[in-house]
Amino acid sequence: MIAHLENVTKQRDMGAGYRLHIRRFSVQEGESIAITGPSGCGKSTTLDLLGMVLRPDEAGTFVFSFDGKEADVAGLWSRGRTDALTDLRRRHLGYVLQTGGLFPFLTVEENVKLTALAAGMEPAQAAKRADALMERLGIARLRRAEPASLSIGERQRAAIARALAPQPRLLLADEPTAALDPGLSRTVMKLFLDVVRESGSSVVMVSHDVSLVHEFAFREVPVVVRSEGDHLSAFLDDQAGGR
Repeated sequence: MIAHLENVTKQRDMGAGYRLHIRRFSVQEGESIAITGPSGCGKSTTLDLLGMVLRPDEAGTFVFSFDGKEADVAGLWSRGRTDALTDLRRRHLGYVLQTGGLFPFLTVEENVKLTALAAGMEPAQAAKRADALMERLGIARLRRAEPASLSIGERQRAAIARALAPQPRLLLADEPTAALDPGLSRTVMKLFLDVVRESGSSVVMVSHDVSLVHEFAFREVPVVVRSEGDHLSAFLDDQAGGR
């Protein structure tokens, strides 16, 4: 098991009030999971909690297991160990943003190599890894291009390569094909999953496109929203479909 969360909550100030409850959520080795639900329900908040960039308000259990070692994320947050959280992110997680999130002042090749170098990979190994990913994703000819000169589809493929460069155990993806037209969306999604599975990574993706989720055989975990008095509550439970 890569990750296990129980009774993790986060309050967000949205309108009359908003609270996300992650009752139970687990990620197995090599698993592909899609978190689905309406806009504003807490899908991206869940991803930010998993990515350790957002501190939970409460956490009964929040652990990762990498290389046979268990990391108590809840305990690290409570002790203010942001250094240890940063190290876990850098070495074990990859993140694909909806808008790509590439550094505009770096070339495609430099963007891809950067995450591998940050994870401690030797420069020669990082260059080799970047070359292999760019070739696999069909953007090798764009290695010296800057993000502003790329199409949306090319930027997303570069973002996928960058996220996978450090060989993360867990890849997080926030609507990675939402900005693409349906045909290109499916092409990029297939490439994305092919490369993820070749890398042996687990993936947790946020998506509003349920048809795409089913087509590519993700395990769907929906977020269910309820009105409770003067505030909204969202529930995520991978054993009960959010009920």
